[in-house]
Amino acid sequence: MTAAPGGAPDVREPSDVARKAWGERDPFVSACLARPLARGFLKKGDANATLDDIIDRSGGSRQTLYSLFGGKQGLLEALIAELVAEIFAPFHAEGLLNRPPDEVLVEVGIRYLKTLTTPDALGVHRVIVAEGVVMRELAERYWEIGPAHTRALLAGYFEQQTRRGTLRLQDPEQAADQFWGMVLGYFQLQCVLGLREAPGPEQIEAFVRSAVAWFLDGCRANKG
Repeated sequence: MTAAPGGAPDVREPSDVARKAWGERDPFVSACLARPLARGFLKKGDANATLDDIIDRSGGSRQTLYSLFGGKQGLLEALIAELVAEIFAPFHAEGLLNRPPDEVLVEVGIRYLKTLTTPDALGVHRVIVAEGVVMRELAERYWEIGPAHTRALLAGYFEQQTRRGTLRLQDPEQAADQFWGMVLGYFQLQCVLGLREAPGPEQIEAFVRSAVAWFLDGCRANKG
């Protein structure tokens, strides 16, 4: 992020996903959704962050915050929508459908495990677990923009590969769930709990390649 005249950081515009979810807002929204604020908010935790903390970081007033977001919960939902949209942005169907499973699954598996063990993703996950039961809409937005999106992407790929005769899968959606579970292993949970550091690139690649080999051994149509 670059610095504006006077030393203030430039504000990153909300993503298209966030705009669609929350509509076009005034510049105060851009300040509220800026990455430094989001990181600080996640690091401190919603239960401990006050509206004064948020206003001090973003500028504006309490009245403006309430009129735009309805309070701290609404702002948290907007922050989560923005961060999740950015975290899962690399996962799209372009370039996947015409490539072989052993290549595609290694690529998306490495990207998925690497993405979900970043500080931003771990912070989002902790907030969702802590607040999602009370803020159901927050949990639903996280699910729809993040995990449900990647699940649908992979299920669509599996369905196409099954029609082509490359894979043998009775339920592509269940297969997607099982593959993502194999890829995440206990890495994400241990990182969320603070029991370990995020795995490095070499460890991620080795683990994902092993998971892909096990997965394909069970569903490849032509094992010869």
